[in-house]
Amino acid sequence: MSLLPPKRALAILHLEDSAADRELLRELFLAEGLVCEFHTVENRAAFEAALEQGQFDLILSDYSLPGFDGMTALALAQQRRPEIPFVFISGVMGEERAIETLKNGATDYVLKQRMNRIVPCVRRALREVVDRQQLRETEERLRQSEEQLRQIMENVGDWILVFDPQGHCIYSNPAYAKALDSLPGTAGQEFWDRLEGDDALRLREDFNTVVRRGTSHRSEVRVRSGQTHRHFEAQFNPGCDQRGTLTNVILVCRDITARRLAEEQMRAQTAIMEQAQDAIIICGPDDEIIYWNRSAERIYGWTAAEARGRNLNTFLHPAPPPQLAEARKSVLDRGNWHGELRQAAKDGSTVVVQSRWTLFRDASAKPQSMLVVNTDRRSQSLGEGEFKRAQHVASLEVLADTLARDLQTVAEPLLLSSQLLRLRGRNQDAPALHSPRLAELVKQLHLLAQSTGGLHVPLPLGSLMDEVARQFRKSFPDTITVTAFAAEDLWTVSGDPDALRQVLLNLGINAREAMPQGGKLDLIAENLALKPDDGRLRGVGRPGLHVVITVSDTGGGIPPQELARIFNPFFSHKEEGHAVGAGLTAVRAIVQSHGGFVAVESEVNQGTRVRVYLPATAHSAISETPPPRRTFPQGHGECILLVDDEAGFREITQVTLEKYGYRVLTANDGSEGLTLFMRHREEIKLVLTDIVMPVMDGAALIRSLQKLDVRIPFLAVSGLVEREKVMVSTAAPGVAVEFLAKPFSPERLLTMVRDLLQRSAAARS
Repeated sequence: MSLLPPKRALAILHLEDSAADRELLRELFLAEGLVCEFHTVENRAAFEAALEQGQFDLILSDYSLPGFDGMTALALAQQRRPEIPFVFISGVMGEERAIETLKNGATDYVLKQRMNRIVPCVRRALREVVDRQQLRETEERLRQSEEQLRQIMENVGDWILVFDPQGHCIYSNPAYAKALDSLPGTAGQEFWDRLEGDDALRLREDFNTVVRRGTSHRSEVRVRSGQTHRHFEAQFNPGCDQRGTLTNVILVCRDITARRLAEEQMRAQTAIMEQAQDAIIICGPDDEIIYWNRSAERIYGWTAAEARGRNLNTFLHPAPPPQLAEARKSVLDRGNWHGELRQAAKDGSTVVVQSRWTLFRDASAKPQSMLVVNTDRRSQSLGEGEFKRAQHVASLEVLADTLARDLQTVAEPLLLSSQLLRLRGRNQDAPALHSPRLAELVKQLHLLAQSTGGLHVPLPLGSLMDEVARQFRKSFPDTITVTAFAAEDLWTVSGDPDALRQVLLNLGINAREAMPQGGKLDLIAENLALKPDDGRLRGVGRPGLHVVITVSDTGGGIPPQELARIFNPFFSHKEEGHAVGAGLTAVRAIVQSHGGFVAVESEVNQGTRVRVYLPATAHSAISETPPPRRTFPQGHGECILLVDDEAGFREITQVTLEKYGYRVLTANDGSEGLTLFMRHREEIKLVLTDIVMPVMDGAALIRSLQKLDVRIPFLAVSGLVEREKVMVSTAAPGVAVEFLAKPFSPERLLTMVRDLLQRSAAARS
């Protein structure tokens, strides 16, 4: 390493009054090959001026000078330029004085009697200067490195804790303190106390392993934070000194709670999809297959590994059918499509499926993924009898749906008119003409069309039976005696109350038809535990706790040869002109959707007993406390935009809302509603719109308002559109859309309106 600055001679400040000594020194340096530039001074004033003005690499000074001595020069140099090496050259300096000069800061001394030492002395002095400079630079780099490390530890989101070899925490960074609401630097003292059970034992053992072996160790641990636990990926790293001795252990913890929850949710969703009987396929934005469940493997023959990454349309449709283009257009325009497709399996066979497509978009409304659910509809996979029954049930569903819609179309104007007369009448205490049972009958017909119930809730079957029995007593002839009995300790059943009510109604109506001359109808509910070998299961039920509802009559009974056919749709053992046997078909479908089964016993002229077995969910009966009476929610002058093409519905709804404190603006269709909204945008707090309308329907109106960044709630009403279709066609992120099926009661309307307005106000606050 060079001791001199590059491309520059050694600059020397020489304090010497003897010209001969100055010349001798130059000759010695020149003889040793040192290129030097000497700046010679002889007195104090010149020396001080040189220190102020010049840049020197070395100071050489005589010890004794006339009127000025070397010790004073040393003091001045230490005060003003302490970084420059200072070497004394003297012929009279003794050992004691030499030691004193070194103590006062001199780099070295050379006696004039031994001038041959001057060059090695200078070289050593310059080397020390370079060493000191390198040391200062190293210390500065170390300081900067430590500062960078401190900044990282102070600002990183991971937890960083430092422990001594005994496990005492000596440092914890702000991220740890912030997460646990503790003071920085002190939170780590309680770290071990936040671990529980196996996590505490395992992490302590990991720490001890690092201390013993001096190697890093990674594991996963749960840390208690208040009443919750957070998942962390923890890594212990040994900290050692220059000799390799362990001085501390550094713990770095990364919070992976969100990742673990997402993984658990993903596993649960995947497990559900793997158990589904339908083929469930998820595609990316370019229709590439990214998920293929087990039923898809079973139906099509390709494994998930074979299907993953393939284009869905070309994979399953070697010759694309016309419906495929229609499906793609519909799913891009409306977000969903459903219909029948003929697809190809791996073995070359044709698979007929009922396909349902749902498109999901990202935050910027770009297509992100698509969910495809395919139901195998090949008749050869079913037994001949089961396939025919499926066809009959499908026909029944269509018939029931048509009847429900027709009845609703006829009944709705009557219900609206009756409500309008009551609201406009002077006597508000007069009985209402509106019949809740008529609306309920429409809902029950829709239930028949669906074949399965809705949301299952814990049910008090005793109250349900009493309600149905009272209805039978009012509507059946006086010649039929109706009794109902339920065990006091009746077990809990989880089910759809509307669907199970329909079961009892259908069975009761069948019993009434079987007793034209009168008789007795009994409804009995009892607890029953069925063992695996119980003959009553008959291969269709499951063992366990059940509640059995028995509906028995004293009618003419059913011939033995016809018992096996009673569940077939439209079957009847009565003569021409009587009601067809659609009721028992719906009964069995509803009971099976609840996990139960139905058994029928009958003897000619002895009556019929139908037993409905429903799985019990608890050993004790649930409370049957009647619900408290509810008052109609009142408005506070909020402005509501009402859009509907039916004048009767529009008028009764307007009167109802205004009567209970709202201000209402009305429009005949979506186009008029959009225009009215633009005029009164600042006033309108809720949009209530029908879905099916001419010119512009309700879904188009809602989508148009969404594009205008409208942040108020929407209430969609209809008697002809299913809730799912309404939600798919109108819902968007940040926009509240609720659905209310026609016909509805004033209480239901007012409750939903008040709830939507309150939620909207809370979201804005």
